[in-house]
Amino acid sequence: MKSCRICSAPVRLYLTKHGYEIFRCTACGFGQINVTAHDIEDFYDQSYFQGEKAHFQQGLETEPHPALPFWLEHNLDRVCPSNGVQVLEIGPGLGGPLAGYMRKTHPEMDYAAIEISGYAAENLRRRGFRVFEGRVTHPATIESCFERYDLIFGTEVIEHDPEPHPFAQAVYKMLKPGGCAAFTTGNIDGWMARWSGQKWYYLDPPAHVSYYTPSAVKILFGAEGFSTIQVRRYGLSYINLKLKTHLPGILLATHLSNISTGMSILARRGQQEN
Repeated sequence: MKSCRICSAPVRLYLTKHGYEIFRCTACGFGQINVTAHDIEDFYDQSYFQGEKAHFQQGLETEPHPALPFWLEHNLDRVCPSNGVQVLEIGPGLGGPLAGYMRKTHPEMDYAAIEISGYAAENLRRRGFRVFEGRVTHPATIESCFERYDLIFGTEVIEHDPEPHPFAQAVYKMLKPGGCAAFTTGNIDGWMARWSGQKWYYLDPPAHVSYYTPSAVKILFGAEGFSTIQVRRYGLSYINLKLKTHLPGILLATHLSNISTGMSILARRGQQEN
């Protein structure tokens, strides 16, 4: 592994965790481990969702954390088509929490999902959701979703994909001109990540294989044709703090101080083809 998967600059060893070497780019700061999509294709089975391979468990009917609907509604407000909203979620897992939230709160919207896990995809289908099974980059999925969606979103999902450029390119192709992509992920360049070092909870290979910085995000989505890219350096925990305390300016202050462990990303496809 000699070059960054985002900007092709040289990489150097950052640290080793769970037996995996994590490398960081000397230019954009992106972090990566030496795995391929093939290496992890069987990782997301039933045991993963039961907490045996990752630091969480997910139920079938999990209620959304208050920060998630707040974040989703904020991004839904960015898309205002005249003939109904088409929404695609990447990596919903077993369907909780936002798939169920969409069904209850926005039944008028056309919601679908892409889910890499066959186990999770089957559970979603049983609940009546339309699901494309497999990776985002699967040619048949891209063809079926080509220029179809107003909003494509994923919470804590892009760090699971070891191929950033093919992922972002696929998302671009599936968006309508003028549509938006919205993601949350960790910020390996934030002060919490730097202070925690190897103990930073987001360093969780092989579940997490890509570790982003604001610079890496802007390079990635810009290279794949997105016309507007916004990165806000605050995670869902800080959104929850805002909702609980109603402190004015807390998200702006968190963004400017670069304290948060997470980022909120919004990238818009231009109205005209590049």
